[in-house]
Amino acid sequence: MMRLIWLLASVLTVGLLTSPLAAAQPPMRLADYVTDDAGALNSAQRTQVNDAVQVLYGTRGIRLWVVYVDTFSGSSAQQWAENTWRTSDLSGHDAILAVATKDRAYALLVPKSAAGGIDVDALRRSAVEPKLHNGDWSGAAVAAADGLRTRPVAASSKPSGPFPWAGLIGSLAVVGAAAGGLIWWSRRRRSKRREAELAAAEQLDITDPDALAALPVDTLDDLSRSVLVEVDNAVRTSDNELALAVGEFGERDTAQFTAAVQNAKAAMAQAFTVRHTLEDDIPETPEQRRDLLTQVVVSAGRADKELENQRSAFHQMRDLVINAPSRLDALTQQMIALTARIEPSQQTLTGLHGQFAESALTSVVGNVDTTKERVAFAEQNISAARTLISKPGDSQATLVDSIRAAESALGQGTQLLDAVDHAATDINHAVTALPATIADIQNGIDTADATSAGPHAAELTKAREAAAQAVSTARASGAADPLGAFTQLTAADAALDKLLATIAEEEAAARRLRQSYEQALMAAQSRIRGVSDFIDTRRGSVGPEARTRLAKAQHELEAAQTLQASDLAGAIAHANAAADQAGRAQSRADEDVRAAQRAYAQTQVGSSTGAQLGGIIIGGILSGAMNSGGGYRGGGNWSSTSFGGSGGGFSGGGFSGGGGRF
Repeated sequence: MMRLIWLLASVLTVGLLTSPLAAAQPPMRLADYVTDDAGALNSAQRTQVNDAVQVLYGTRGIRLWVVYVDTFSGSSAQQWAENTWRTSDLSGHDAILAVATKDRAYALLVPKSAAGGIDVDALRRSAVEPKLHNGDWSGAAVAAADGLRTRPVAASSKPSGPFPWAGLIGSLAVVGAAAGGLIWWSRRRRSKRREAELAAAEQLDITDPDALAALPVDTLDDLSRSVLVEVDNAVRTSDNELALAVGEFGERDTAQFTAAVQNAKAAMAQAFTVRHTLEDDIPETPEQRRDLLTQVVVSAGRADKELENQRSAFHQMRDLVINAPSRLDALTQQMIALTARIEPSQQTLTGLHGQFAESALTSVVGNVDTTKERVAFAEQNISAARTLISKPGDSQATLVDSIRAAESALGQGTQLLDAVDHAATDINHAVTALPATIADIQNGIDTADATSAGPHAAELTKAREAAAQAVSTARASGAADPLGAFTQLTAADAALDKLLATIAEEEAAARRLRQSYEQALMAAQSRIRGVSDFIDTRRGSVGPEARTRLAKAQHELEAAQTLQASDLAGAIAHANAAADQAGRAQSRADEDVRAAQRAYAQTQVGSSTGAQLGGIIIGGILSGAMNSGGGYRGGGNWSSTSFGGSGGGFSGGGFSGGGGRF
């Protein structure tokens, strides 16, 4: 019994805390592990650095690339190192130490997946930077290699003394507690392992199906969910940034970026379609599931790459630092105009609340208050940017971020108030159309009563009863939720009219079918626009399920528009399916946002909370905290705040370390 107790107690205390996861010179493609364009090393020193680099690779599988130049050509040290890292086609197992001997600047960047438990910032400050400060160029590189090689090792625990005899009395209780602890430890270990597998998967080239072939299916599923959200955010943000650029530079000069966004949207539409297939009620074999998940990841990865390839050119065109004064003036005017719209929009929303039920206003209920948050956030960033303009160039690191944050906040605020106007227009249209729609469907009911259905008798009876129920519901609740009643009426009317057209093939029935299509199309477009606006302005908190259903709704809507000329009944079915999917997307998005708000209420305050929920700012977005209450558990630090892909997180996972002067 004593040995058993000691064994279980030891299991509880031993942690597996170490797990390997793995002249002016522009950014260059590195040909060797040590590149000395500054003449900083003699032959012996170069050999010393090479040896340290090779020992690091042999010990941990990390490739450290060391480069010495005279200057970084006006770039920041970290930017120069990042550009050289990408130009050299380095991966998640490659670190870089870049030193500009005349600039007295340097950067040490290590992919987070390779850093493991090492504090790279502490390493560069305490070991590398002092060597550089003293002109010990080779010693700095050796210190970096040695620091990355020497990983922190968790201290093992052991019994502090003989097991107390009194513990024997409660041995059964100890065994029970130990068993419970063992179960907890086992689950935690599985969770850590799955997180590690996902982190490793994020380092792969997700546009290459062969690179994904070795991943476990569960890891591939986790990767597909994370990729869908992050790339969809990147596409939406790029689309918003593109709209601003088109307004500034015109369609001709922005044509290549428009093409990139359209191609990315097409790839994401394909990814969401496949994801929806995975979530339907038809089970797949393991081989089919793997194939479909691979299609989702590859399609989203290609969309991300399409945008990422245009990032540098886009930012060069929109040089916000050079044009900062005029851009801030324009943003100030935009903020004033948006502020002037808030009170009329509040009056519109108050009026709608006084007329209609809460369910009719779900997609816009908080839009005015959210717009106020966006305006406050934009004002903070405009003020910060104006302060930075007057400072020296090397103190303007956050200027562009502030301008982009203000642009995005004002863009979302405009979209939020536009959504209120759209809701008012759509609901009022439904109010206006309800009497005629009720009359039209009543005519269909009367026609059904007078029709000899023959073999279709049972089917016609069922359609006639559904139409009568829709009319009854519309008359009872149409005033409170006219758009919902209108949608139900159009669906029932379409089903009845389709059957009447099949039975009678009358011209009048065909005309009613066309009208039913137009009504169903309007209802679907309204619902899709509402939920799309909802997700777009809350992108930081909405997960993949809602986005997948929205994409399915858009796919159904496109099918409806395609079929209208050749198969009107089929087009109506697709339009109704689009409205249904949009409603499901809205419900799921509501759940995600509520879960996000609950999570942020514990840790976040101020206007930045709304900015994070809206997906405007980088950092801390979801961060895996929303895994309860049905909320989405996301990647945390891939969200983009400007035109481009999701930030390169799928090829490098982000860097530890940074740059500075010495």
